[in-house]
Amino acid sequence: MNLAFVCVGAGRGVRFGGDKLAEMLGPRTVFASALMALSAATPEALMVVVVAETHLEFWRENLVPDFPQARFVGGGDRRQDSVRAGVLYAAQAGAEVVAIHDAARPLVDPADVQAVIGAVGGAQGAVLSARVSDTVKRVDGSDMVTDTLARDRLRFALTPQVFQIATLLEVWQRADFKRVWTDEAALLESVGIPVRSVLARHPNPKVTTEADLRVLRAMVGSLS
Repeated sequence: MNLAFVCVGAGRGVRFGGDKLAEMLGPRTVFASALMALSAATPEALMVVVVAETHLEFWRENLVPDFPQARFVGGGDRRQDSVRAGVLYAAQAGAEVVAIHDAARPLVDPADVQAVIGAVGGAQGAVLSARVSDTVKRVDGSDMVTDTLARDRLRFALTPQVFQIATLLEVWQRADFKRVWTDEAALLESVGIPVRSVLARHPNPKVTTEADLRVLRAMVGSLS
């Protein structure tokens, strides 16, 4: 397959209180760590890096020395807009399959990346996922518990999420862009296209808060 990675890092970091992707995680930034993991999984794939328009030059200067093959694209106001910009660039470059990854997940294991890429061969989309280990309750508008969900059928959605580019382009033509999609898998689900879940075999935490960053730094320290 002609594969492209689209690594998305165009968010404003509101919950973190700054640019979490520029924080150091061991010897490199969070952003660079994510790109390193993707590159290790499939070195020959096109790497499309999506960042805020105002940060394009900053990230070019910081990432190109280690990732000269990277191509930089300006993102949009919403995650789904940034993803679309990156996928359209990849399509124009000749890619047929795209693996979309959040740069805020810097510790994704290359073996898990390879597994979810491999799964899309028999489906139009595949997402890396994790089992739900806690008991999950459904509540009403008054925070009263209404029922308990069967967790054996529940999964946490992670990234990368891998799709046939032709499928994304076709669905986008029918999509209502006023809606907010939490991920592209939800977009496909909304029009009845099945998406395969691939269980991750390794931790793949996301940096959202400073507490998350401390946990990831501890994980990196324990591996060094």
